[in-house]
Amino acid sequence: MTRTERTYYLIAGLYSGAGWFLGPVYPLFLLSRGLDLLQINLVLATFLISVFLFEVPTGAVADVFGRKASFLLSCAVRAFAFALYSIADSFTDCLVAEIIDAVGMTLATGALDAWAVDGMRAEGHDGPVDRLFARANIVIRALMVVGGIGGGYIASLDFAYAWLFAAGGFCVTGVLGALLMRDDRPARAAARGGEARPSIASTIGEGWATVRGRPVLMTLCLVTLGLAFGAVPAHMLWQPRLQELSGEGVWLMGWIWALINFASLVGSWLLPRVLERAAREHVLLGVTLLRAVALGAAAVATGFYPALIGYLFADVAFGVSEPALQAWMNERIPSAQRATVLSVRSMFATLGGALGLVCIGFVARDSGIPAAWGTSALIFLLVAPGFLVLGRFARARLSTAG
Repeated sequence: MTRTERTYYLIAGLYSGAGWFLGPVYPLFLLSRGLDLLQINLVLATFLISVFLFEVPTGAVADVFGRKASFLLSCAVRAFAFALYSIADSFTDCLVAEIIDAVGMTLATGALDAWAVDGMRAEGHDGPVDRLFARANIVIRALMVVGGIGGGYIASLDFAYAWLFAAGGFCVTGVLGALLMRDDRPARAAARGGEARPSIASTIGEGWATVRGRPVLMTLCLVTLGLAFGAVPAHMLWQPRLQELSGEGVWLMGWIWALINFASLVGSWLLPRVLERAAREHVLLGVTLLRAVALGAAAVATGFYPALIGYLFADVAFGVSEPALQAWMNERIPSAQRATVLSVRSMFATLGGALGLVCIGFVARDSGIPAAWGTSALIFLLVAPGFLVLGRFARARLSTAG
């Protein structure tokens, strides 16, 4: 294991732990501020639309000025946004905090993964990176479990305390990143061979051209959009649904959050093992169908435990699919454009999530959460065949290269 890998696991875990510290109770926090089911979806949709707008420009910033610098700025901006959320008490306040947090998140989405992959390559690792992202997801989920349980208990005292605690987590992550992450700017300057630093606009244009010119990358972006359309609103609604079925208080959400993250961790642990037995596109097809069936079962369940078990199986599928998609994307991106192109994929994810939140948010408000979950399950069924198309494009590219 390279030094870059060890640092990446630590920094990515702490960063995600801070960002998802209120994950078990976030919709409940919004409801406590007087928002209805549609409004809480609109708040997150605002976040995702903001991410959509800023994603690629901030990815280009990372490629031009350095991935480490971009990540450290992300920690600072998100700490400020979370501190602002601690005093939010209206729909408008939540929207403002979400927009600021969106800018902060976009500064890290492509930058941190690009920093890790290029750092590994510089240290001599030249193989597939499925294991990197699978292991990272295990570390991230483990820290999210610890943080989520603590966040649930702290939020039961006062939501403001939980927001401030998470803001402190971003500050700690930023300090450790400054100390442990290698500075990638000298290496990137050397790679340019004395050429002038490219502009932000030209970097954005080259990133988009790379995606448009490679069917594998474009198909990866499109299936990502479809998955996010179904997954984001389903995730936004699990707390009110499971709290209603359980009849328990906020404290239980932290433990359910732990189970959800453990389910995803199991999926990531399984990924390298299933890839030894099946092609990547067949694995992704299978787990997407599993996700649809599991979420559909949770939708029709009328008891707490059947609904919880169905939702957990859907998260096992997510734990398999997301690292595989990350690896597939990274293996086909030129180093100089890595952060920008990764941000293009993230932009498709946020666009899909925002559209899903609005569309399925109306379903949840008018017909209830079970109908909304059923709609998400149908979306997964429609997206699943896209992975066969993706595999066909990938094999065609290899055949052409050969």
